[in-house]
Amino acid sequence: MIKTECYPVGSLMANCYFVTDTESDVSLLVDTGAPSIELENRINAFGSDKLKYILLTHGHFDHIGNTAALKEKYPEAKIVIGEKDAPFTNNDKLNLSILFGEPVRHFDADIVVSDGSELDFGKEKIKVIATPGHTVGGVCYIIGGNIFTGDTIMSQTTGRMDFPTGSSRDMYRSVRKIAEINENLNMYCGHGESSTLDFEKKHNIFMGNISYDDLY
Repeated sequence: MIKTECYPVGSLMANCYFVTDTESDVSLLVDTGAPSIELENRINAFGSDKLKYILLTHGHFDHIGNTAALKEKYPEAKIVIGEKDAPFTNNDKLNLSILFGEPVRHFDADIVVSDGSELDFGKEKIKVIATPGHTVGGVCYIIGGNIFTGDTIMSQTTGRMDFPTGSSRDMYRSVRKIAEINENLNMYCGHGESSTLDFEKKHNIFMGNISYDDLY
């Protein structure tokens, strides 16, 4: 069984998720933007040796800012990022840390993924969907009945598209790709409240019932 716990962190209250496969007794993190004592206590209580991955949905500072420090503390955890966002981890203009005045310790990912990549996680598979738009290399992760969307789709909206490498046309295509998923997945976003795909298909104007020209 997959269990998800949310820890909002940093000045922009980005959601960091602690995810466990309770049957296989393994864990991972999604988006590690800033330090959290509560999160680290949770990792240690579950078992620091059981932390398998640090999954990054994209390369902005508020989602990667504490990754280097966590990798130092939990070296066996593999850092995962989309291939086109891999340069963000060492480029302060791309990761926006210069713009927002929030320094990021540089690091390299252990695993670079692309559309259709899969990773083993206990008895589950982590499935990767490439979702450019907010950034050129943004990805979503499906684990069990859950999708971690980062800043691609958030509750009844999408992420910004006006930062470097962002694209409204790419975002439209990415949102349509997610809208075509038939399963009603629990949706865990980069900021704000969680949702479900069925709810977003009914209430998020970016996911249907209007045309590309209406939006952009």
